[in-house]
Amino acid sequence: MLAGVRPWQVVAVATAVAVLAWSGFWYLAVPRFDVCPAVHPAPAGCRVDARISAAWLWTTIVAVLYVAVVVAVRVRPGGQYRRSVALGTVALGVATLYGLWTVWQAGG
Repeated sequence: MLAGVRPWQVVAVATAVAVLAWSGFWYLAVPRFDVCPAVHPAPAGCRVDARISAAWLWTTIVAVLYVAVVVAVRVRPGGQYRRSVALGTVALGVATLYGLWTVWQAGG
């Protein structure tokens, strides 16, 4: 599954996914407009207080999963990290997508 993948590459991918997730959460959550259309879900940048709390929650979840992936790479010597790193990376990706959807839908 992870044949030929070096540990630093796994950490680089996990870092990119985490940073993109955090950027997306806060892009959706931080208000940028005073007047917004009355549509559901509200467009990104409209003031919805529930989005900020959802963004904090998903930022924390993604941070925990990111740390778990990095620890799995560092703790398991040799090639023994493959299964746990693969599962952690998949969980990080799923949490990112579901978190973005949850923050976008929050407050409705």
